Amino acid sequence: MNIHDIAKLAGVSASTVSKVMNGKDKDISEETRKKVLRVIEEENYVPYFRFLEKEGIRSHLIGLIVRRQNRERENIVLTAEEAAREKGYGVIIGYTDSEEETEMLVRQMIKRKASGLLIDSTKWISAGKLEESVVYFSETKEFDDREKAVVYYRLSEAAGVAVRKLLREGHRKIACIIRHGDKSILNGYLHAMQNSHQKEQPAWIYEGHTMGDIEKYGIPQALNENVTAIVCGSPEIACCICRIMERSGMVIPNELSLVSIGDNKILELSGIGITAVKLPSEKMTETAFAYLFEMMQEKKEIEVIKRLPPVMMERNSIKKPAQEKQGEPIIVVGSMNLDVTIECSRTPVAGETQRADKVHIYSGGKGGNQAAGVGKLGGQAYMVGCLGNDVDGKQIYTELIENCVHMEGVFFDSMLPSGKAYISLDERGESAIVVYPGANKNLSINQIKRCGYLFEKSKYCLLSLEIPAPIVEYTIRHCKRNNTEVILKPSPTDEIKDELLSEIAYLVPNEKELHTLVPGTESLEEKADILLRKGIENIIVTLGARGCYLRNKEISVYFEGTGFEPVDTTGGADSFISAMAVYLSEGKELIHAIAFAVYASGISITRYGVQPALPDRKAVDVYEDEIYAKYNEKRRELETRCKRL
Repeated sequence: MNIHDIAKLAGVSASTVSKVMNGKDKDISEETRKKVLRVIEEENYVPYFRFLEKEGIRSHLIGLIVRRQNRERENIVLTAEEAAREKGYGVIIGYTDSEEETEMLVRQMIKRKASGLLIDSTKWISAGKLEESVVYFSETKEFDDREKAVVYYRLSEAAGVAVRKLLREGHRKIACIIRHGDKSILNGYLHAMQNSHQKEQPAWIYEGHTMGDIEKYGIPQALNENVTAIVCGSPEIACCICRIMERSGMVIPNELSLVSIGDNKILELSGIGITAVKLPSEKMTETAFAYLFEMMQEKKEIEVIKRLPPVMMERNSIKKPAQEKQGEPIIVVGSMNLDVTIECSRTPVAGETQRADKVHIYSGGKGGNQAAGVGKLGGQAYMVGCLGNDVDGKQIYTELIENCVHMEGVFFDSMLPSGKAYISLDERGESAIVVYPGANKNLSINQIKRCGYLFEKSKYCLLSLEIPAPIVEYTIRHCKRNNTEVILKPSPTDEIKDELLSEIAYLVPNEKELHTLVPGTESLEEKADILLRKGIENIIVTLGARGCYLRNKEISVYFEGTGFEPVDTTGGADSFISAMAVYLSEGKELIHAIAFAVYASGISITRYGVQPALPDRKAVDVYEDEIYAKYNEKRRELETRCKRL
């Protein structure tokens, strides 16, 4: 566009246009002068900025400054461009990361003769000649009193809308997963939970620096807490959860309800559709531009603060939570190791070399195994222990999280590597084990004290002797103070002080461990009776393929084995203990819990490894009828004995 084009459109000569622009138009009629000025403005012809300023002609350019971190910046830019285009304006876009950068962009846009500014900021920015043509917008209620025109919505309000929706549907265990920096969403979540008298747990909240962190740690952490719903800080987080749920064979919303803060097209297409709280960014931008247009075109002095509410986009990702099935919490204090299992025809003796058939490397340790067993069976497992700050430690930590274990009681030790167990497994499935404790040795009394809140809420404590003896002693007494019942797995090499025996609710030795605890030629039943007289409430002696024996004040009874063919007996006792604890935590009778545990341990020894071999609830529930029949059989047997007495 040049001066000749303007002249042609106005129906005048080029010299007439030149005279109007240079103020030499005394001999030109007012009607012709206005016609030339109108064409210049309509065509946005800007050869001389001084002329435009002199005549008050607008440049038809709007400056739009948006924070790079604004989650809705794409919607804001597209909406601003469309609104400007409808009014015959263009948009100069600038992205900013700081207040200083915003100030610099404002100066640049003034130099480029923008007619008005839309600024994404909670701080007032000096706009010089454009001071009366500035509208601010933001995603928070914060603003500077010097900002005359403000349009905003609140991310915290969007989070509150999501939480209240889930609460109305009956959810109480609601997690919140956000990207680092989305504090407004977290504050809205916390405010809504507290206002509804809901006690949120620290482990229900995760703030990740990257989507990788959120996928690897944040989402598993929430799922391990058995929450029934998650407030997702963004559509990306919601989609990530959908992928993980799909890989795990879990169904949304049957097993987990989701709400996303922010909406986009992909949420309509994900699964059966993800419910979202739509942020009013488009409406905010349209409203801000409308105010700006009035300021520019009609010279209005506008002072306004306008809040726009978020909108719930109902889809299919929210459902009333299933009835709670979990029992009471179970805390596990013990060792966590990396197990190296070596398969050979038989265990080598001194001076002998054997060729291994296979080598397997799995996460293990009695504490880790028992915690994983509880988690896989649907119980609430809380692990307390020490790992080395090394690759092995991170592997063990991650795998326990994947097995639904709560890990806030686990500490990483920078002095010692993670513990290891070297297991020799023969062709009969029998094993011999050498253990290097590593970081397990540094489990301290202070760590137990710091986890006091876990003991306060736990009904049972699973305890084993692969940790320092003073820690075992302190933990038993700590459990006594908190009315937490101890289920202790002894070892064939470590002793227990007699004065501690009366504080153990359940002792679960194998035959070798029983003979270590009670040396002598007495029978198994007689040795169990000796321990009973020393104050232990229940003695359950595991007998491998032959089942187990229970002795307490009222009962002396054997439980038969399952007859399953063993391939690796290494973790059978850990599986037994964790299964018994889960059933007890659900309020089942002890003989019913033992019947359940016999089948769980029987399944585990038909598989290689320990934690990978531990059965989930579905695998054991296949035998539910048989388990219940065994329970009824033992109950009737005991009732018959009582009648005879």
